[in-house]
Amino acid sequence: MNDNPFEVLKLDPSATEEEIVRRAGQLRQTASEEELTAVRQAVQALTGRPEDRRLFALLTHPGAVHDWPELDRLEAAFRRPPQGAGREAVELPPLDLAEVAALLRPILLRELEDAPLALEPPAVKETPEEILRQTVEGVWAMLPFEPLA
Repeated sequence: MNDNPFEVLKLDPSATEEEIVRRAGQLRQTASEEELTAVRQAVQALTGRPEDRRLFALLTHPGAVHDWPELDRLEAAFRRPPQGAGREAVELPPLDLAEVAALLRPILLRELEDAPLALEPPAVKETPEEILRQTVEGVWAMLPFEPLA
């Protein structure tokens, strides 16, 4: 199963096992055989081991919205094409590929243009005492290699 069980059941990750089973029952009433298999697998995954359920909850998009009333109204309003709409095919002019290329070329060049990165000075975190300590360590490490040391 590739889909997240919470997304298959259209549930929030904070849903209880009772809500999962209730939602699966609702979906089973209208589901096709393929959807029914996905619902069964989702319920098994979410009512199984708690570790798996936590993982699926973490992988679920935060604040997921599964019901859009506006979208449902739009779909219901335009379920069929309007009555009396022109059924005859409209003849379209052929596509001029040279014109399309001329329109897209400047956009592509702007997109691919390398912008220089702004250089930022590194943050100085060493105090003067730390710099002195590192300098003394470096001199001390070089003493065995100095002939007159």
